[in-house]
Amino acid sequence: MNQIRWLRVLSVAVVAAGCRQTVAPDLRSLPGDVSELVSQLPKLRTASTVFEFPEQGFLLFTASYGEPQDCPSGCFYSTAWGIKYAGRIGWIYGAPTMSSFYDVRTSDSFLFDETLWDRMEKEWVGAEFRIVLACDSDTPITALERLATRLPEDGWPFFADLLVDVAQRRDARHVAEIISTLGSSTYNYSYSREHAANALATWPSQPTGRYCPPS
Repeated sequence: MNQIRWLRVLSVAVVAAGCRQTVAPDLRSLPGDVSELVSQLPKLRTASTVFEFPEQGFLLFTASYGEPQDCPSGCFYSTAWGIKYAGRIGWIYGAPTMSSFYDVRTSDSFLFDETLWDRMEKEWVGAEFRIVLACDSDTPITALERLATRLPEDGWPFFADLLVDVAQRRDARHVAEIISTLGSSTYNYSYSREHAANALATWPSQPTGRYCPPS
């Protein structure tokens, strides 16, 4: 019995030590400029490429960083996601507020390509990537229209309401029209359709909320 108790104490000590341990991550598999960006995260733990489209010069990467959290249950860390594209790099989600976030430009054509959207939807950050596109004023209105058209398949009623808000701010009436007539879906868009219809009834009207994060 004493041996079993000792083993239990030892296992708890090992878990706690693992939480406190800081291991220098191997960044050699990442491009140099990406390695430089992720190395600025506080207490960087790991960093890696998620996927890339080399022919388009696009790369999605992720990193875990910061203090260990909830260690009695096994420890987890903050996670950040970023992209490299068109000779620029930046975070799209999860990095500290003072970090360098990716600034979408009208010339970023592959970011508006549905081939990329389909691939991004397979990742946890796919929904956040849609927010990045919708909330950036440089994203073409035609891309917003396609994002609205994809809602029955891609899901997320919050994003439908966000698009109505963005449509009002950018006077993109057709985006609201698409949402007001969304077809059948496994997602409940009843409020979103009503939201869009109310906006259209008084167009051009002021948005009823602010769904995009502060710029």
